[in-house]
Amino acid sequence: MKPLYISATLQDCGKTTVIVGLMEAFRNLGYNVGYMKPVGQRYVDYEGRHIDEDAVLARHAFHLQDAPVDMSPVAVERGFTERYIFHRDPEPLQKRILEAAGRIKAAHPCMIVEGTGHAGVGSCFDLSNARVADLLGAPVIIVTEGGIGRAIDEVALSLHLFRKHDVEVLGVILNKTWPQKLEKIQRAVAAGLAHLGTRLLGVIPFRAQLGYPRVEQIVAELGGQVLCGRKNLSSAVEHTVVAAMAPQHVCNYIRQNTLVITPGDRIDNVLISITACPIERGLTRPVTGILLTGGFDPPASILSIVDAIGIPVVLCQEDTYTVAARLQEMRFKIRPEDTDKIEAAKALIRENVNVPDLLVRLADDTRT
Repeated sequence: MKPLYISATLQDCGKTTVIVGLMEAFRNLGYNVGYMKPVGQRYVDYEGRHIDEDAVLARHAFHLQDAPVDMSPVAVERGFTERYIFHRDPEPLQKRILEAAGRIKAAHPCMIVEGTGHAGVGSCFDLSNARVADLLGAPVIIVTEGGIGRAIDEVALSLHLFRKHDVEVLGVILNKTWPQKLEKIQRAVAAGLAHLGTRLLGVIPFRAQLGYPRVEQIVAELGGQVLCGRKNLSSAVEHTVVAAMAPQHVCNYIRQNTLVITPGDRIDNVLISITACPIERGLTRPVTGILLTGGFDPPASILSIVDAIGIPVVLCQEDTYTVAARLQEMRFKIRPEDTDKIEAAKALIRENVNVPDLLVRLADDTRT
């Protein structure tokens, strides 16, 4: 079976959701599935090497035994691109990817390859998604976000580059589609993609749950100091509110599992968030975490009250605007410990993508 390459039109389109679901579906149909991400831009230190975090997720979620460095052969570290531009030599990188792919294919007759962003990402060091797919002889599925005009326009750009490299594009999966508009969008996008010479393989409805970060992820990104509530750092954050208004207005903006961002000297807003809001709004868990900004350390008496409830409180040195802006720009990926998200991703593909039809286009009847 040829490797299957999963690309996207933009960052955060949901490639990970699609890949997790496809790997599970292929396995359920009897295929021995391997995984690799040839070029990774977000890496972690794993077993002494820089390994893309998506490769770590796949390794743990599917109990893969392949060497991490084979699953993630090229990690784009700080300064990598600039060094390459002035000392250009694509052969060693391509050789590294091909050798890693060969070892994974030897263990898994079926392999899913995860790209990085749109078709052109990596062109600056001669490893665009289109080039890597060509290198591996892998047909491509393009993942894009729900919508009509924008989705078709962005797919058209990716199609052009894949076709320039003579890479076969099997079709498009439309992700994060508003359920109330799903049928209308499906009809229009299917027709629009046909005009481009490709097809719609599936439409996945939007699931907010997959994008909810956990408090501990936010803490790690911000570099904040946890003052209390460590046992609940794994709590999910569904909403965020900047509580810089008068206390009597705070509760109007708090919903279930809200992260409250407030200046550290606004103790009134902290207290009303954890005491009045549950009563006024009838919420079981209105506040899932509190970020105190400005480096203002709250009194120990206030911390003891919050700690007794179990709410994490995190001290940030930056001002409220900066913290809120940084949070707005953060992108949170599915992690190995996010078992609820992993199961949700599997269900979304199972219910919305015709996997047997997809396999017909790939398979040469190689089974486990």
